Amino acid sequence: MVKHLKYDPDLRSFLRTPLCQIPLKKRGSIALKCLEQVRLELKSKGINFNFHYWASDDWFCPDGITGIAIPFYLFNEQALTLEQKYIGHAEGKTEEECLKLIRHELGHAIDNAFHLRDCEERREIFGDHRIKYPKEYIKKPFSRSYVLHLGDNYAQAHPEEDWAETFAVWLDPKSNWKEKYKDWKALKKLEYVDSIMTGLRGKRAKTICRDTLDEISTLGISYKSYLNRKVKNKSKYKAPLFKKNINRVFSSGKRINALSYLKVHEREICIRVAKNTNQYHYIIKDVMRELKNECRERNLTLRHTRRETHAPLINMLSKSTLQYVKQGKHKVIM
Repeated sequence: MVKHLKYDPDLRSFLRTPLCQIPLKKRGSIALKCLEQVRLELKSKGINFNFHYWASDDWFCPDGITGIAIPFYLFNEQALTLEQKYIGHAEGKTEEECLKLIRHELGHAIDNAFHLRDCEERREIFGDHRIKYPKEYIKKPFSRSYVLHLGDNYAQAHPEEDWAETFAVWLDPKSNWKEKYKDWKALKKLEYVDSIMTGLRGKRAKTICRDTLDEISTLGISYKSYLNRKVKNKSKYKAPLFKKNINRVFSSGKRINALSYLKVHEREICIRVAKNTNQYHYIIKDVMRELKNECRERNLTLRHTRRETHAPLINMLSKSTLQYVKQGKHKVIM
């Protein structure tokens, strides 16, 4: 079932506010500071491209438009606080993350402006951009064919995202991409971006489209509806991963702290679970991460002695890992 949020009573007025009526304060915001920095980065590369931006309900760059959408909560402190409290994370809240996201979306915008995606060489290097976007993808954490920029190995999602992520790494003045990726297949992609961008120095964009999509002033849904929709989109899984099985291994009490036990024995436990399930280690570590989070949130302790805990814990993690894969939790939702 979808998780229902329980809101503080004193938030009723703000929750009823339509998004289009939420006051935005752009001056002094992290987003505005980051936008100015990225414009300077473009200028230092000799790229003549004055992109625009607008506040919306998410990060994105629509096809054909030469600007980027930035979430409204980055321009309203109360919305930013509530995003973190009820959603668990606010994309772009730190300067580092905001810069990454702007550079990524700019990769799409500059693609639209200079008509870059139809080049045959690019299709050979990045793949065909006409491929339908997947609803989800399985990440390959150890692949060296893609750059590492946003989380969840996002460059692997689609050729268009691969381009945008590669562009973002190329644009970042601190990426040191020539050295960092010198033994990676992804270096060919970075060199291609470098070559294309060098060829654009001093040139004007072929297209400038200053349209917007889902601009915040056009969104009439209430802030509460916005939050509920976000939670629904994130709540893919119908049941908790460990269910009641966790109570057979851990409990609330004054025994040995479960989280401490897991940290000490994590490596050997993961090896055993990998052998039992024949699954990749990164998948097992994801399951272990969920278990540690639950132990931390509930302040769980060992139900039995250390020796008596080992076997049932491995059995529970083995079953949970197979369930994790069956539910598709190892896939990244687009």
